[in-house]
Amino acid sequence: MKKEKSCGAVIFRRKKELEVLVIRQNQGHWCFPKGHVENDETERETAVREVREETGLNIRFLFGFREETHYSPKEGVDKDVVYFIATENGGRLKKQDSEVMEIQWVTIPEASALLTYENDKQLFRKAVRFIKENADGEL
Repeated sequence: MKKEKSCGAVIFRRKKELEVLVIRQNQGHWCFPKGHVENDETERETAVREVREETGLNIRFLFGFREETHYSPKEGVDKDVVYFIATENGGRLKKQDSEVMEIQWVTIPEASALLTYENDKQLFRKAVRFIKENADGEL
């Protein structure tokens, strides 16, 4: 079995209400920005690079949250994805055309409805709970 590892971020901001950034990949599913670890990158370095590549944004991590999801994207492949919570920290929202069909800032209920896969929905529930219990004042 081939092992893959990716890292990404659930990115929040506060406008009138709490919003989160979701992307629609070219394959059609809604998720959070993430991508493969390259060379000797740390998990956080991978998340920063992948978010910048896919969305054009720079991010700042909110510490205390690290969640892993596991799935098989195709037969014979086992994938681990590590997610962090972050806020936007500069950059300009611009999708990576080769991988991303659409990017949207959406409310919590909208994100819950949009996310395609159950493991992303579970991750999102944990991230929202973490923000509300630990980090709401940082947004």
